[in-house]
Amino acid sequence: MRRFIWATVYVTVGVAAGCISAFALIQQAGVKSVAADDPWQTRSAALAGPNAFYVRSHYLLEGRLPPAPSQLGEATAETDSDGRPLTGSCTYVLASTGPLPRWWSLGIIETADAKAALQTTADSDTAVHEADGSVKISAATAPQAGNWLKAPDKRRFTLIYSALSSSARALEPPFSITRGACS
Repeated sequence: MRRFIWATVYVTVGVAAGCISAFALIQQAGVKSVAADDPWQTRSAALAGPNAFYVRSHYLLEGRLPPAPSQLGEATAETDSDGRPLTGSCTYVLASTGPLPRWWSLGIIETADAKAALQTTADSDTAVHEADGSVKISAATAPQAGNWLKAPDKRRFTLIYSALSSSARALEPPFSITRGACS
């Protein structure tokens, strides 16, 4: 009877360790910075590489379909351009730093978990452009003049950028994230 109990324990621990290591690999596989000293991270390039199975599993575990690598690029940011975590207790200005792709979307979720409700989005069809063609978007808990994304109160959040992948430049989020006043 002891052998059966110990065998069951060994198998259970082995299965648990396998599940934990697979989950850790799925969360880390294919994540890379879009550019040096840039808060944006992407998995887009890994969707077609050797880690494609793990990257697709990441999206499926979050309850989302992975973006088609030849059609849509996606990047996320959990920190501002200075490396500080994005939090609802501060305001942020997202300013375009270069030409924008034909279609793009920028949204806020409360956590990196897809189960968190999308707070707000701004995209190429709804954003108001400056006179020079650039776009500035405020992310704050209180309404702001111009383009505004509602941030969650006093909690950390994640920015998600999506764009048509008509060129390699479209996959690089053309937005800097600058922290403003904090409460």
